[in-house]
Amino acid sequence: MFKILVPVDGSEESEKAISQAIHMAQLEKGKLIFYFVVNIQQAAISVHLCQEIIDSLTEEGNRILGEIKEKIPEGLDCETVLEVGIPYERIVDYAKDNTVDIIVMGSRGLSLVEGILMGSVSRNVLEQAPCSVLIAK
Repeated sequence: MFKILVPVDGSEESEKAISQAIHMAQLEKGKLIFYFVVNIQQAAISVHLCQEIIDSLTEEGNRILGEIKEKIPEGLDCETVLEVGIPYERIVDYAKDNTVDIIVMGSRGLSLVEGILMGSVSRNVLEQAPCSVLIAK
């Protein structure tokens, strides 16, 4: 089955990627894998706040994934995955470990620093992915 990995973060760009991926899955009879990475770089602000921030981001990730799953047209095969780590590394590793056919992601995420040009997560995934990458704009 054609596997489509869709990294999500709740941003507008991410929503565009979700729409593109759903369309592809309908055309190709693909399996959608919605993937949220709790960004440990955001959580590393303070040792004392680190676990609190990770817990908060995990809760937010589960909420985002739940909302996405509710919007998926009936009949499409999909799953949700939440992991903790550095986003581009986890996305690339997941694609390698799970023989993903294509990654569909937004050009920028929610991070202000990453949003200056094309997001560093998107850029790094594009450069390091073991498969094709579609950047939705």
